[in-house]
Amino acid sequence: MTSIKQHPLHMTLFKTLSLLFLCAIISTSCSSNANETTTFWVNSMKVDCDAGAGKAQCLQIYKGDDLEHAKWTYFYSPIEGFTFEPGLLKKIEVSETHLDPKDVPADASSIKYTLVKVLEEMLDPRMHLHDIWAATHINGNTLNKENTFIPTLEINISRMAIMGTDGCNNYTGNIKSLGDKNITFGPIAGTRKMCPNMETPDAFNKALNHSASFKRDGLKLYLFDANGKETLRFNKID
Repeated sequence: MTSIKQHPLHMTLFKTLSLLFLCAIISTSCSSNANETTTFWVNSMKVDCDAGAGKAQCLQIYKGDDLEHAKWTYFYSPIEGFTFEPGLLKKIEVSETHLDPKDVPADASSIKYTLVKVLEEMLDPRMHLHDIWAATHINGNTLNKENTFIPTLEINISRMAIMGTDGCNNYTGNIKSLGDKNITFGPIAGTRKMCPNMETPDAFNKALNHSASFKRDGLKLYLFDANGKETLRFNKID
């Protein structure tokens, strides 16, 4: 039987192609664990969220720079090396490591997040609203403390909720949106008790529903309508 000798050039080409193929496989395998970096803001407050097994407290993030009109989204994964501090807005850079899905539990993320560095941090001006306030003026008119029950407004930023009394009935509601200066209240529900003088409660409720922006000055809180006209003024309750 006659043996067939392989040409040296063919052998070299075969080895080269084999090596390239092996490198491609290794590269593909490694790329599944490749690190990428991303940057986003972390909200100053956590929110209740559904996290697979049940309720949890989730971070909120925003991938942009217009914090006044930020659209915050829930972030369910932990960030290794990151420390959340209530009341502080933080802009951070994180690395994303893509894990092999076979090694990840069904209810866990296939991406591991690790803090690279904190780029910026600042006090959240919205937290200045988080307090209990007693009304002193409605539409610029001073309330007479002797002739009426004083309306109150409690603002809970972490829950994005409000509650209080209009001077007659108790009420609760939610905050639909909140920026550095702008605020939008959602539907407000209240009890339906009738009081001898409904003038102040009615005026307070109308003014609250028309409020669109705010300003805090020391221990005073001002609310304004869409045209910048003062609707309500409050003093902080000790």
